[in-house]
Amino acid sequence: MKNTVRCILLVLAVALPWLYGLSFPFLYDDIGMIAENPFLEDGANAGRVFTGRTLADPEVLNGRRPAVLASYFADRALYGLRPAGWRATNLALHLANALLLAGLVGRLSGRRVLAELAAVLFALHPVLVEAVHAPGFRADVLCLFWSLAALHAWMRAAGTDCRNRTTAALRGAAVLAALALALLSKETALAWPLAAGLLLATHPGAFPKRRAAWGLAGAAAALAAGFFVLWAVLPTALQAAAGGWNGESLRPPENLWSVPAVWTRTLRMLLVPWPLNVTPRFGAVASAADGRFWLGLFWMAVCGIAAWKARRRLPTVALGLGWMAVWFLPVSNLWPLYHPVADRYLYPVVPGFALLAAWLFEQQTPGARRAGAAAVALLYAALLVWRIGQWRSPETLWTAAYFQNPDSATAATWLGLTAEERGDPDAAAAFYKAATEANPRAVHAWIDWGVLEGRRGNLDDSERLLRTALEIAPDNRTAAANLAHCLALRGPDGGEPPPAGH
Repeated sequence: MKNTVRCILLVLAVALPWLYGLSFPFLYDDIGMIAENPFLEDGANAGRVFTGRTLADPEVLNGRRPAVLASYFADRALYGLRPAGWRATNLALHLANALLLAGLVGRLSGRRVLAELAAVLFALHPVLVEAVHAPGFRADVLCLFWSLAALHAWMRAAGTDCRNRTTAALRGAAVLAALALALLSKETALAWPLAAGLLLATHPGAFPKRRAAWGLAGAAAALAAGFFVLWAVLPTALQAAAGGWNGESLRPPENLWSVPAVWTRTLRMLLVPWPLNVTPRFGAVASAADGRFWLGLFWMAVCGIAAWKARRRLPTVALGLGWMAVWFLPVSNLWPLYHPVADRYLYPVVPGFALLAAWLFEQQTPGARRAGAAAVALLYAALLVWRIGQWRSPETLWTAAYFQNPDSATAATWLGLTAEERGDPDAAAAFYKAATEANPRAVHAWIDWGVLEGRRGNLDDSERLLRTALEIAPDNRTAAANLAHCLALRGPDGGEPPPAGH
């Protein structure tokens, strides 16, 4: 009973800072994925989600992540378009992840203090604001939830002697089912078999049935490989490896040269989670002549050697470092991503860092441990509340983003939209121009600018801007529809219609 009360108090304490901003408006991807997503308006589409038919439909936002869509339909039914309800779901999943992490660490180490510290530091880390606060980025939170659930089910299946074949088969099926749900939440779950192997390598004593554990891990690896092949052959694009370049993703071989630099940035954001930005700056590493490549390799070597040397005497340290490396792989840009870096990408990486920090606190005297952990937790909570405060309105979020990264075409485009909403078309046009100068392939900036000029009666400029958008993205239906409307306004001699097929 005492442990239960202690657990409830800890959950309430770490939940408190997250309650600030619960009713803030939908922003950024929340708008397109939730507030203005026609797919979610029709409850009948839930059937398409549960039968997996969205996997092969590139027109459905998040179609390749039906577990996320299913949670969206549930929230839509419960809360309509009230942001507080959607954020409450995200927060509940986040707190569940903290509890699952505590349970996993406790199960592996048998040390309650270590488990609690790791859970608290994970739950309050400021870099997680983007993933937890914005329901449009729920994929990261939901993927980790099912990944941790699969690890618990796997340890249960491989940690006890079960001579009943039916029971053993059901336990194995539970592992694969949880992993499938993780994979149906986000592609990051492809790293799960590596995480399972890491637990076996660092804490072999937690697996009395090692042969069964390796067998289930192998089955999980086969399932993950099957999902990867499925995603590769389906018509829906798997990140930036297919389709036209968006002007931001890393093209081969820059993506490979950039991996060490992304690792360096990851370590820095974990250690010093500030400033946080929805559109952070990252310059591609073009070759080995760039010093960032060698600096990143140095830090990768340091972490790798430290994990290897600690694997027997300090398995907690080895697990923390290894966890960070394993869950970094899917977001390292080995497979090019639409956006090379983002705060939300670090969500599954943070548990490893939290475990390392918890281990450091555990080494101190009880008094020093309490004081140090409390100080860090309070600092995290303050940064977390500050960061959430930037999401109170479109102006505050995108002004902060643009101030930190003036080369962000995304931030400039959103500032253009907010300027239009407040009735300042000149400022909007200036922001759209800045967006296209920062990234000439920013399709949405060209479209929004073209629509703005059309509304102002500048049909020649509107046509030019919309045709530029179609040159960049020939299959963009929004650009084609607006160009057709522009030409219709100009009359029969206004110009050539958009290409057929749009």
